[in-house]
Parts: sequence; structure tokens; C-alpha cells
Amino acid sequence: MSSPYQKMLDEAMGAYQQQRQRFEENRKQVDSLTASATSARREVTATVSRTGELTELSFPTSVYKRMAPAELAAVIVKTVEEARQKSISASAEAMAPMLPPGLSAQDLMSGRVDVRALFSGRVPGMEEGTQG
Repeated sequence: MSSPYQKMLDEAMGAYQQQRQRFEENRKQVDSLTASATSARREVTATVSRTGELTELSFPTSVYKRMAPAELAAVIVKTVEEARQKSISASAEAMAPMLPPGLSAQDLMSGRVDVRALFSGRVPGMEEGTQG
């Protein structure tokens, strides 16, 4: 016969395992995210990883051949940035359920949250002014 404490412990462990499994699934989803953007006139398509690293650049049409180098470069930069913003939004959406209430996933992924300040005084070595 199990004690009430054993039942509570078993329930807590079950809930922990479920939460851990959901976290792992979300982490895998976030890690595998990519985002693509295509310029308005279809000169270029850029694909980036979840971290915003350019992973693919393609030219779906031959329009780019008639562009001046500076114009093409500007379109590429703009398109890569658009893909990065899509990646940030997709990552934030996937991460939101894992974050504590009140912490914006979009702000976190965009670099608008001071992560060190979140942990300041809570994690050894993360206090203001320390190297870590």
C-alpha cells in the first residue's frame, strides 16, 4: 500500500516528465526553424536559420541580371533582413510557451531583453560587473 506522500511524489514526477517532454519538443522545433523571404520583384530569395544565419540565397528569376550591382546588393540585404525578422517571429512564437509570464519572447529573440539582468543576483557569476 502506498502512502499519500508517495502518490503526491509520483504525480509530481509525472507532471515534471510531461513538462520536460513538452520543453524538449519545443526546443527541437525552435532548433529546426528556418525562414525565407523573397524580394518584391522576385530578384532574390533568402533563407536563414533560427539564429538568422544565411543558409541559402537563390535567384528565382533572371531579373537580377539586369540590375546594377549596388541595387542588387541592397535588395539582397533587405531580403535577408526580412527573412531574419520572420525567423525571430517564428522562434518567439515557438518559445513563448516555455517562458515565464511577463517575459516577451519577441523582445527576448530580438535582443531587447537584458538576459544578464534577468539572472542578476540569482545565478552565481551572473551579477552585474562580473565576467561570465
